[in-house]
Amino acid sequence: MKSRLDVLLSLVKSCNVLADVGCDHGLLAKSALTNGVCKKVIISDISSKSLDKAIELLKPFNDKILSFVCDGFTKYEGLADSAVIAGMGGEEICQILKGVKLLPKNLVLSPQKNTNKVRRLLLELGYKITKDFTFLDGKFYDAIQAEKGEDSYSEKEFIFGRDNLKDRPTAFIEKLKSQEVLLKSILKKPNYIDINNETTKKLQLIQEVLYEN
Repeated sequence: MKSRLDVLLSLVKSCNVLADVGCDHGLLAKSALTNGVCKKVIISDISSKSLDKAIELLKPFNDKILSFVCDGFTKYEGLADSAVIAGMGGEEICQILKGVKLLPKNLVLSPQKNTNKVRRLLLELGYKITKDFTFLDGKFYDAIQAEKGEDSYSEKEFIFGRDNLKDRPTAFIEKLKSQEVLLKSILKKPNYIDINNETTKKLQLIQEVLYEN
């Protein structure tokens, strides 16, 4: 089983400048430089303490690093041709993508929730989603690879991911089964009120995908 870091790095296309947005301690940036995925890396984080740790880790690559304390791309708009954004929620990723006009040509995104909102925004911003799947590394993660271009998604693909529906990877099926169990347990709670049948509808949609022929 590949680690989350390895999966995300495998989706990064060779580039000149890679932005590691919300870089935390800089592990992905280090792997990208070590493996020759990029020539230079921009590391950024809203936490100066996290960024300091990343800078310390990347000292051997000091001449190939630019670092910024900022939210998203705001201090280096247009400088990167590829970017990775992971370790945060989908709504936060959407805010980052909407925060500047000049976005990188290639993106690798891994929202921790609200992945459907990220998919929708990518198409609105003029991206084509080239890979879109769920994987397991201790817990379930979604991974999206996108590049500038035109694309179209069905409603079900926005919710579940195109490659998940097409290839039905084991991690995706396991995730749906765990969600099915959770939603069933919620509906069985004696005092639970299913407002507008929202939970029931979610359960039915998951079961439709799980048990389709």
